[in-house]
Amino acid sequence: MALLIINMSNMIIGSGVNYFDDITFINGEEIPECRAVIDTRFDDMYNLQFLLSGRMYLGIDGGERSVLEHPSVFWHHPKHSYQYGPSEPLKSWHHHWVTFRGPRGRRLMENGFMKLSTRGYVSVQRPNEYASTFRQLIILLKDHDRRKHPEMVVLLEQLLSLLVSGSNEGIDSVHDLNMDRLASEIRSKPFAEYDFNRIAGRLGLSYSHFRRLFRGRMRLAPHNFLLNCRMHSAAKALADPLRQVKEVALDSGFSDPAQFSKLFRKQIGLSPANYRKTMFHG
Repeated sequence: MALLIINMSNMIIGSGVNYFDDITFINGEEIPECRAVIDTRFDDMYNLQFLLSGRMYLGIDGGERSVLEHPSVFWHHPKHSYQYGPSEPLKSWHHHWVTFRGPRGRRLMENGFMKLSTRGYVSVQRPNEYASTFRQLIILLKDHDRRKHPEMVVLLEQLLSLLVSGSNEGIDSVHDLNMDRLASEIRSKPFAEYDFNRIAGRLGLSYSHFRRLFRGRMRLAPHNFLLNCRMHSAAKALADPLRQVKEVALDSGFSDPAQFSKLFRKQIGLSPANYRKTMFHG
């Protein structure tokens, strides 16, 4: 493959067209035990990063941080700031990264990697193959051999292709379906008991990964979603004027009406009494 790329490059350059020269590689590294703590914006360059093993946190523009604990690819764009580091003190992760700039680099980032996920990262279903490809790119970059530039470009595009053509979409769709089914069950049976740690284990997920998937799908963490469903069910019960607020609170699993009223107001926007007034006198 490398010989074919070089021969093709020589043919193109010989014709006066520098086909591969619309991207410049800056640097790259593989760090088996990375403990870096980053909080910065990478100006005028794009950065592709790969977590092969270990655990780390990732934040974008100072927002909520995600914990990456499975092989994952994430990226940096000049318009955003990024925060990442070890998820636990004294822990590390197996890290790969490469930086680049130029029109082709921008297209690969904005129309390729960034289109894969709005979260800023995606899981990798064939991590060993991905690591091997990434490692080849880093080795060639460190050789500083201009003749190998075309092969480096192809390897970077292959890193995108492996994500697009891999089984990520199928895996993600299965997770989405599981989250939808669970949410539907909670809506229909909001006062049942739910052990989310056990549910996560049944799905083959750690709790933190399960929580992140559920929140990404439902815009609420599992416990908050459950509470929201319970309060909306309680709101329906309050439509019966013969039922006292205390009775609805007990049926909703709250022995303390004051605590029930506080949570009801937080979820619905009105206290139970004001909600009932609005319903019958609004």
